[in-house]
Amino acid sequence: MAVDHAYQRLANRLIRELTGGLWRNGDPLPSEHALASAYAVSRRTVRQALELLQHEGFVSKGQGRSTVYRERAIGRSGEKLMDFPTAAREAGFRPSTRLVSTGRVEAGLSIAHALSLPLGTEVFEIRRVRLLEGRPVVHQTSLLPATLAEKLDVSSLAETSLYTMLRAALGGEIFLAREHVSLLSASQEEAEALSIPKASPLLRVQRVVVDGGGRPVEYSNSALQDSFFRF
Repeated sequence: MAVDHAYQRLANRLIRELTGGLWRNGDPLPSEHALASAYAVSRRTVRQALELLQHEGFVSKGQGRSTVYRERAIGRSGEKLMDFPTAAREAGFRPSTRLVSTGRVEAGLSIAHALSLPLGTEVFEIRRVRLLEGRPVVHQTSLLPATLAEKLDVSSLAETSLYTMLRAALGGEIFLAREHVSLLSASQEEAEALSIPKASPLLRVQRVVVDGGGRPVEYSNSALQDSFFRF
């Protein structure tokens, strides 16, 4: 059984506070003494929590050795289509992917429409969990035309970007055709995958990616913990 340390609980609470949207990059945190008083913990616990946050890149030591907030959020860069690992590394994170399942399913109304396929056409479904610094932050489902998926080594999706595979299989660039961002409450599956309570607030990002000829090659539906992303 994992040990639930007080400094880890404090670190998680501080991360939620710092990434809530009110802190700007470089804003100084209160002193260790003030934090210990505010959260009713020892200064040693505060120091350990701040060391953990510094290790994960959420804070750093500023001038005069004060602790300052360092914004870490994966954001959009214009219309540039960037895969999750690349965007995460550019934001200073250590990304990883857990491949949950793959298989063929029938396209329902919305999926068929998104991929410009007849209703009921067989498509290939990929379910993944995306992690930053070992923390699950995205539950993602991607659907591709089955004929295209046959050209991909889907078993290596935990190590290789799907966009990299698509570019290689298509012999050209891929593009973001449309994207829709909305709010949702975490389903049981999403909550379990992201280690959060059911019905927790999440961002839903639905995206259609096309090839150079405008043909849809992927529809993705992602549930994101919004403190790690910016749109």
